[in-house]
Amino acid sequence: MSEVIKCIHNIVPTTAEDKQVVIEFLRKFFFQDEPLILGINMLEDTDSLSKLENYCFNFVDNGLAFKAVSPDGDLIGVVLNNLTCRVDGEKNNESEDDIKDDTKFNNITAFLDKVEREADVFKKYPNIDRVMEIKIISVDESFRGQGVCKALIDKTIELALEKECPMVYVECSSYFSAKAAERLGFECIYTLYFRDYLDENGEVVFKTPPPHDSSKVFILNL
Repeated sequence: MSEVIKCIHNIVPTTAEDKQVVIEFLRKFFFQDEPLILGINMLEDTDSLSKLENYCFNFVDNGLAFKAVSPDGDLIGVVLNNLTCRVDGEKNNESEDDIKDDTKFNNITAFLDKVEREADVFKKYPNIDRVMEIKIISVDESFRGQGVCKALIDKTIELALEKECPMVYVECSSYFSAKAAERLGFECIYTLYFRDYLDENGEVVFKTPPPHDSSKVFILNL
């Protein structure tokens, strides 16, 4: 009789001391899988990758991030979160004309800003003043399908409740992360297909590999 091996792991907060190991983990797993990165060949653009790493650094020790650790002490998963308030969301809606650089990383941030503006969660839910936003979630490919992603999201939900935050928000540019959100009971409130996001010459910006065809925004009311 075959025995099902269940992954045993601890979910603990990340700290400033974790910054380098978390970035190395994201380089190995998240950067290699993220459709937006692959869709513009950003893996070969060291300047853009450096900007992405700096962006990630901001969330590792903000008191809202967690890591999954194996019994051997190895990092096997990470979730980076941010608490977004209504005033922050409104500010983003007003900042469309901010000066941007011309790096590939800016292509990603411009796309994500557009998705956030058009999803406009604070307009859709006028009684909500703050949301816990999952910025990045990644699991070691050897441990996928073993409950690590769910455990990280469960910990994020637990934190949101502690912070009296009534909603968790996540933007999924990966087909697989969107499916995971659906399985966990999140509701899709917005979809932008990559084929509809064009540059000034009418060309598709993100030529993502299948099955990744869109970015979806999901929310979970707590």
